[in-house]
Amino acid sequence: MKRLALIAPALLLSCATSGPAAPPAHGSISNLSVAKAGDRFCEHKVPEASCVQCHAELAPKFQAVGDWCGEHATPESQCLICHPDLSFAPLPEVPAGADVKRVSLQGEDVASLGEHAVPGKVTLFDFYADWCAPCRKVDEHVYGLLGRRSDLAVRKLNVVSWETPLAKRHLSDVKSLPYIVVHGRDGKEVGKLGGLDLPALDRLIDQAAQR
Repeated sequence: MKRLALIAPALLLSCATSGPAAPPAHGSISNLSVAKAGDRFCEHKVPEASCVQCHAELAPKFQAVGDWCGEHATPESQCLICHPDLSFAPLPEVPAGADVKRVSLQGEDVASLGEHAVPGKVTLFDFYADWCAPCRKVDEHVYGLLGRRSDLAVRKLNVVSWETPLAKRHLSDVKSLPYIVVHGRDGKEVGKLGGLDLPALDRLIDQAAQR
């Protein structure tokens, strides 16, 4: 997976004047571009029905929910320039009552994972990005596990790009996402897993459950 340029969600403030701030260079990815069964993909490699390049009148709908790449004037969820590995599959939903929390929302630094481990549970520290298609497959699998076992906690860390403080601290030797760090019931690290290997993840979770 290619390393991407920095995605900065903060407002870009003008230094020259005291006027209003410029719009965000990048936004968040929503489900507005999700491909449905039978959808046709257009020449822009986006589901035609939701493609803003084909249907400019849809732009306000995406902008209203913050799904907008100001740098390329297209929805963040359709910007294949910023996100060459973009998926048009739906973002998986977290099961009701599941122990899932977001530790880093936009690539903010997290000095220590251990302090976020949940005593008595296996804690998965899931480094992901919305544009990462394999990350969504991990979510589907892990959210399924959460519906069947109560000893599992997930702490999500949104990498956003390879240049964020979070990535620089924890992913300096990691070449691709997804990347998961597993802590046992005792709060100590049991292992790390890079890439999409769900059987290996299951084995690591079982091993952590014995700690």
